Amino acid sequence: RAPRRAGDRGAVLMRVRPEFEPTLPTLVRRRTGLPERTTVALLVLAVVLVAAAALLVRPRVDGTSRLVHGGEPAFNLQYANDALDEVEPRAGELARLEGRRGRQTVAMTVRPLELPPYEGDVAHGLLPSYASGHIRELEAASDRFQLREQHRARINDAPGYEIRFRTGPPGRRTFGTDTLLVPDEREASGALLLSMRREVDGPVALSDADKEFADAVSEAFRSFFYGTKQD
Repeated sequence: RAPRRAGDRGAVLMRVRPEFEPTLPTLVRRRTGLPERTTVALLVLAVVLVAAAALLVRPRVDGTSRLVHGGEPAFNLQYANDALDEVEPRAGELARLEGRRGRQTVAMTVRPLELPPYEGDVAHGLLPSYASGHIRELEAASDRFQLREQHRARINDAPGYEIRFRTGPPGRRTFGTDTLLVPDEREASGALLLSMRREVDGPVALSDADKEFADAVSEAFRSFFYGTKQD
């Protein structure tokens, strides 16, 4: 083999075994006349662009965070971290998420729920009765309270009872959801009150962006799960 001269630097891009010939750059050169070095450069550029696209998409993939309460009772919530932030719980709270976008301000909290002793089906027997007293407390503490809905509910594996209501004057409405939850239908220990308050300044009608935010909040609320991880 003749020695390679200094002027030949870059003349040969790669050496491959004969059985692997012809290479892609060689095929491209034969079909299009494009130099092999140019083909390799374009392939490298394509790889770089794919990697950049992956980095741009990754924040959407990693856009979900998890709030974990490891004490008793243990629970966790998953939330979109571009919509909600985990903040320091206030007095009486075990966990708190807050968010704001446009005309909407949201607070989501988890509090311990002290239920009276009860023998039997807690979820179907005690919770509806207890919820009636809770509704009266909400009405007494709220301005222009309007009960919108109440019903038995289940969030993932947790049975409960849900109350939906509205408070406040036109132009500054607050939409609330309180869900009384127990870890098991016959287990009052570990009961929790999962609450959400969504305040809307101005007209209640929302833009598409506002609705996306409200949907993200609702998804976080419905992600509640007893335990430190989701099944």
